[in-house]
Amino acid sequence: MITRFAVALTFAGIAFAAVAEDAAEPTVTYFDEAKITVNARARADGYLRVRVQPENGTAHEGTLAIHKRMSENDIAKGIAVALEPVLGPDYEVDRDAGEHVKIRKAKKGVASFAVEITFNVPGFSIILDN
Repeated sequence: MITRFAVALTFAGIAFAAVAEDAAEPTVTYFDEAKITVNARARADGYLRVRVQPENGTAHEGTLAIHKRMSENDIAKGIAVALEPVLGPDYEVDRDAGEHVKIRKAKKGVASFAVEITFNVPGFSIILDN
């Protein structure tokens, strides 16, 4: 009985170690300039959140309410509008007339940044490029 218990504890320890290894922080890519492209229109209501994380700094986050049938151009415009007030003087947001939003360092000495995009709406896709 004790032997079976010891074996079970050993397997549980191995399983826990495997889960802990998977829970390690993912690698991060930092940009000097990033481009967000929105493809297609939304098919439901929901939200989209863009988080800009400077290296060794405080994250800046903009959230946009998404409405059913919102076009890719309107989504891109909403991303730019949501990010402009939260990025401060260190980063710039530039939107062309279409579905692209660019984020870049405003000054040479500013830290590079990572971009995290979260959304819960079907229909469109997001491409993050540099």
